[in-house]
Amino acid sequence: MIGLILAVSPLISGCDAQDSLLVYCGAGMREPMEEIADLFFEEEGIEIQYSFGGSAQLLSQIELYQTGDLYMPGARSYIESAIEKGFVDETRDVVYHVPCIITPKGNPTGIDSLEDLAEPGMRVVLGEPTGPAIGKNSKTMLERLGVWEEVKKNVVASSATVNELLVYISMDQADAAIIWDDLYNPDSMDKVEIPVEVNGIKVVPIGNLVFSEDEETARAFMNFVASEEGKAVFADHGFAVYPDPLYEATS
Repeated sequence: MIGLILAVSPLISGCDAQDSLLVYCGAGMREPMEEIADLFFEEEGIEIQYSFGGSAQLLSQIELYQTGDLYMPGARSYIESAIEKGFVDETRDVVYHVPCIITPKGNPTGIDSLEDLAEPGMRVVLGEPTGPAIGKNSKTMLERLGVWEEVKKNVVASSATVNELLVYISMDQADAAIIWDDLYNPDSMDKVEIPVEVNGIKVVPIGNLVFSEDEETARAFMNFVASEEGKAVFADHGFAVYPDPLYEATS
């Protein structure tokens, strides 16, 4: 609870409904969303302040404070939970989160599938199943394949955000992690694709919060993020933009 307060209270105290918006956003989208915020400020003169974190953590912040303007988690299921709680009343679909496996450079343990993560002695790092969208998604994929219990025995660390998983791999403290494809850096790691038919591809939405004090501006930013201009920024950062026939059947 203290962590939630420290994470979001500075943003709340400094947020003026007339000239700024507070957006709760999944940590895996930090770079494109910061760029989009700069573009929006240039066009509208409205500053965007973010609270970045795991999707579940952000939803807890929203429930605790019941303030802010928009919520952009890493998967639809979190927006659906926010709608059920009465926090969100309008949404837009923006991009896809496509999971992949990453390994240290050279893939020293020869991983080529999700099933390989269950091999005895494998060092695996995953997102917390109750935290970031990638954690919940990873557990679901592995359960669907019937290897979750074996993989769980190999988990050497769990993280609260997807970005933390990159550190374990870059420092060679794990043999594999499951992250979003758009975070893959070919200079410091190798990637193993997960076949579409077994992948847990998710649509990333953005929704306006019902307690926004500036609903018109919040809706304008939501539409800007989901516009062609906003999606182009995501594409530049390696995201697949919505809609895409390749992923529609799986998401």
